[in-house]
Amino acid sequence: MIKYLTSIAISLLMAFSASAADLETRHTPNSQYYIDYSDLDAILKGSVLDMGLSTHKPPNEKFVKITGTRLQIGNTKVTHQEGNRVMIQAFRKPELTYLRRMRDDLLSIPSGLPLAALSRNEQLAYWFNLYISIVLTEISEKYPITYLEPLFDKGDPKAFVNRRQYMLGEAMVSLADIEQHVMSNWADPVVIYGFYMGAVGTPNIRTSAYSGGTVYDQLHENAVDFVNSMRGTQIWNPTELRVSKYYQRMAQMFPNFETSLRTHIEKYAKPRFKQRLIPVQSISAEIEDWNIADLYNGNLGKPAGNYPGITRNAEGVSYRVSFPIHVVQFLRERERKISRQKPSVEIEELPEADKPK
Repeated sequence: MIKYLTSIAISLLMAFSASAADLETRHTPNSQYYIDYSDLDAILKGSVLDMGLSTHKPPNEKFVKITGTRLQIGNTKVTHQEGNRVMIQAFRKPELTYLRRMRDDLLSIPSGLPLAALSRNEQLAYWFNLYISIVLTEISEKYPITYLEPLFDKGDPKAFVNRRQYMLGEAMVSLADIEQHVMSNWADPVVIYGFYMGAVGTPNIRTSAYSGGTVYDQLHENAVDFVNSMRGTQIWNPTELRVSKYYQRMAQMFPNFETSLRTHIEKYAKPRFKQRLIPVQSISAEIEDWNIADLYNGNLGKPAGNYPGITRNAEGVSYRVSFPIHVVQFLRERERKISRQKPSVEIEELPEADKPK
């Protein structure tokens, strides 16, 4: 069970109450309270497949076609090999029960521990982990599903992202409420990389939960991953930079969109990519990939081949498995991509704004 811990026994008498539009903004510097996310860690470590770093180049492989047709199987976008994957196909009733219980435990925390008793960093980690637990549970319940954009359509009041259906303490909240709360109360744009939406073209899901002590380091890693990937940025000619529509979605963090976003991208760009940004004169938000970031792309075809590299389910139990041909191809391409990557060490001093406080 997810629980809150402290090294000092203090009796908390104040009840937490907040409306969805006015979530808790107070915090306690140097707070002794932290939240144990071991349940979420267990799910992430047992089910998230690390896809390795992006090459920041289009893939070379040909896509598998259904015999006798021109139909291609799986995600055919140039971004399809990017972003970590959740092995949702292995989730059964026990895993779904575990996810729902974990989500509900996180939602119940403000009923026992006022969020104002937490530090700013601990609060930020809480919002991201709550967001992950809600999204992962919803997608798993709807699985198999391929295209996730309708779930996150901000313009549709009935979309999953906008539905106030989760009781947080005494408030009914939506994912959009959580997004807005974080963006309104944490000024650094790096926070946009903490919202897991389950799609290839959105920020990475990590193999461990966020924590108050490391949240800014974790966000920094997600930012570097996204900025230096095909799903985040693409240079189409020496003067044109195309970026993910995700940045447009989070535009409030970039007041003067092109200027602010360019500064942001340069901050996280690796040296070679940063050099290529020098002649860029225009930025446009045109990249998107709302295909689900799982192994199957939501296409549960008949097993057609073996791939021994994946031998654990969401609880870490080993087992033998056969995959449809498009999944075998996907996994083999992943192995080739990782084997081509040369080990490198980049030493970088985090800006003061990114360091945990």
